[in-house]
Amino acid sequence: MRKVDCLVVGGGPAGLAAAVNLARMRRDVLVVDDRDGRSLWGQINRNYLGFARGVSAARMRLAGRSQAAAYGARFVGGRVVSARSDGEGFVLRLEPAPAAPPDEGGRADNVRRDRDHGESLGEEAVQAPLEIEARTLILATGVRDTFPRFPGWAECVGVSLFWCINCDGYEMTGKRVAVVGHDEDAAETALDLLDFTPRVAVVAGRVEGFHLSPVRLKDLADEGIAAYPCPVREYDTRRGRIRALVLDDEAATRLAVDAVFAYRRPVPRNEIALALSAAVNELGHIVVDSEQRTSVPGLYAAGDVTSPHDHQVSAAVHEGTQAAAAANYHLYRPVQRARGGRGEG
Repeated sequence: MRKVDCLVVGGGPAGLAAAVNLARMRRDVLVVDDRDGRSLWGQINRNYLGFARGVSAARMRLAGRSQAAAYGARFVGGRVVSARSDGEGFVLRLEPAPAAPPDEGGRADNVRRDRDHGESLGEEAVQAPLEIEARTLILATGVRDTFPRFPGWAECVGVSLFWCINCDGYEMTGKRVAVVGHDEDAAETALDLLDFTPRVAVVAGRVEGFHLSPVRLKDLADEGIAAYPCPVREYDTRRGRIRALVLDDEAATRLAVDAVFAYRRPVPRNEIALALSAAVNELGHIVVDSEQRTSVPGLYAAGDVTSPHDHQVSAAVHEGTQAAAAANYHLYRPVQRARGGRGEG
């Protein structure tokens, strides 16, 4: 069994920010990642301070991993399959990450580049079951998105197929945008997009139509948003660009678009938290306080898996940094803790 000061689960922006800061505090930190998250798609982050022309999440991973490695962080390619508390910390069992089908855990070229880069930094691939004993644990496991599947869909994610208005709404200015979704979240997304463009439509994307009240459908109509209560028969794409939606209605309506926001609620990857009896909210996101502490002492969470809903790269980096600071405090020797100082929940 290997022992570390902190095991970080997840190698996206939140996990890497935690690793950088813990390693700078001279902690023995290990990052385990299965390359199955949002940061390996094709999105460009254009609201991250200091990157006026934008920076891709996939390239941020490469830079963040190199930065963490320079301070002594180590990396393992694998998946945590079980976790338990031993009274003084946590014991986690790692196994090889199952091979994902092409373009299921991120864009294939990004995954390949990320794996090669990890190997160049000495990343160890789990070949057989391995147990890690960690004094503290940071979960940066993210969410699983449920994008619509169509030929070429993976090329479109982050290029013309989006999920976050805070991240990509500005780039929709004046464009033709369709929201694919059937419920209140889709309606709100469509209404929010009007701040950027008047050319917005909503397509239910399901045979049963919308799960919206007549009053809410009238809200959409009053705001000039066309609502189509039918599935999408075909996504007309070319080189990552969605050019039109062919609707599955009697007229086979062709809806010309420049971009699509597909709203299906993401699923938090909270299995480890649940195994450790950490509190989650009604949507399954891990409940944390302002210092990223969960309900379990020594267990922290950061990024999209957490309960705050500002799920952006900039927020993930902040949360990872805060989780590292809290975990580092947890690791203090008793003499380092000022009498009457802050406590550990």
